[in-house]
Amino acid sequence: MITRKDLETLYSAEVIVTLSPEESQKLRLLQDDSRFLAEIGLPRHAPPFFTTEVSGGPEFLLPIDIPTSSGGIHREVIIGGPPGDAKMRFSLDTDEGFVTLVQLAGKPRFEVANRNLAEFVEFIYLIDSHRRRASDHPDEAKDSLAELSLRLMSINSVVFEEPENWWSIALGHLSAMEG
Repeated sequence: MITRKDLETLYSAEVIVTLSPEESQKLRLLQDDSRFLAEIGLPRHAPPFFTTEVSGGPEFLLPIDIPTSSGGIHREVIIGGPPGDAKMRFSLDTDEGFVTLVQLAGKPRFEVANRNLAEFVEFIYLIDSHRRRASDHPDEAKDSLAELSLRLMSINSVVFEEPENWWSIALGHLSAMEG
């Protein structure tokens, strides 16, 4: 599991976003997510797949309440999006803890990106670690990408079952970038 030290080693403390328990409570986050954001956090910017500094709306940490057919309210909280893509957002489901990818343009599309916030941040961390390693050692990029794929699939293989799923596309993008 990812630690605060892992994030600080890769990014630096200044670019890690954390929330106080009070802020998490206002957003109605689950206890595990609240603790994760207070103790570990998430990177502000991890190109090319994630940033909290989204362009356009909905903005970072905006809660979106969706009426349910049973008369209740389902809440999603925006946690970021792909850099430069104003039409996609990652959101945190405050009932189940899933991280979903939401396509805002055209017909809205939702996809579970990860089972929980900790897993999502670990994916971001592992991908960015690989990307930096491949940049520093291009001759090792192919082997590093193969190791990354195996590692991510060992964490959650379900998110790779469809070639159109976000993480399948992300790995394909990395493979194309590294030739």
